[in-house]
Amino acid sequence: MACTPDVWRLCSDQVPDVQRIVACLRQNTPQLSNNCRAVFESNAQQQQTQGRAQQPQMQGRAPQQPQMQQRPRAPQPVQPAPSRPPFDDED
Repeated sequence: MACTPDVWRLCSDQVPDVQRIVACLRQNTPQLSNNCRAVFESNAQQQQTQGRAQQPQMQGRAPQQPQMQQRPRAPQPVQPAPSRPPFDDED
């Protein structure tokens, strides 16, 4: 949520691919808002702390990306099926 404005401002062409959004935000770190940058720094510190505690288990695994929530999509309007004239047996 803290990065949503930055995503739209800097990386809107990457939506909805979360991995590409995260990569884009990392490439644009100097332009990130303070709140968004804090999220990335917090996640990086958590990964370093977890990496030290679980280092033997982490071999061969890719580092986890920061979790970003996707915006819920607006429901699509439901259109009624076209009406058909009743069948006339006398045709």
